[in-house]
Amino acid sequence: MGNTLSHVDHDWIAACVARHGVTVSPAHVARSEYAAKAGVDAKVRARAAGTDASRLRPYFETWLDTLGVPAERIAPVVAEIHAEDTQSSLWRVIRPETPRVLAALAARGFTLGVVSNADGRVAAALGANGLADCFAAIVDSHVVGVEKPDPRIFEIALEACGARAEEALFIGDIFEIDVQGARAAGIASLLLDPLGSYGGVSCARIDSLARLLDILPERAGARRP
Repeated sequence: MGNTLSHVDHDWIAACVARHGVTVSPAHVARSEYAAKAGVDAKVRARAAGTDASRLRPYFETWLDTLGVPAERIAPVVAEIHAEDTQSSLWRVIRPETPRVLAALAARGFTLGVVSNADGRVAAALGANGLADCFAAIVDSHVVGVEKPDPRIFEIALEACGARAEEALFIGDIFEIDVQGARAAGIASLLLDPLGSYGGVSCARIDSLARLLDILPERAGARRP
């Protein structure tokens, strides 16, 4: 879900940082997010204890540090970010092409599912955006009690979709959580890397969901009922 179907509101982050005395553009915010993802990768790769929820605060702390927010201002900015995310998830920007891509994939005979490390709001968010009906399975870690990269959450989604691992393809934006988690479940994966700036990892990548329409047509026939 997050940063694959719906994306962080970079405009809001830029405005929030500006309120604390640091001027950045939304484009700078987008580029700087890669440092936060690299930090998550490092923690998960090192098998550091924690959950997606416990990684959220250091995720934003790393991001803000990369944006040049002074150390003494990071805590109040993170507090404001946390309050906004609690009230209205910051992962709330749906790119214009996303509904079209989902509809096209469904029309080609693909069964679609969501596997998200989240806080129980995924189904409601998809419903509010008119996307819920696109999916045969919406697997929210808060609801099922297990989260990526644990292969069990992918297995829950496979069962809900009536699919085998070797038939599936998973798309996500954090290497150690999404790509490696899917691989552990025997599922092929693609890293969504919109700026082409995700360094130090080895995997296939796409820069937008729309690229799936170039990649998947030849496989669609095998997936049709």
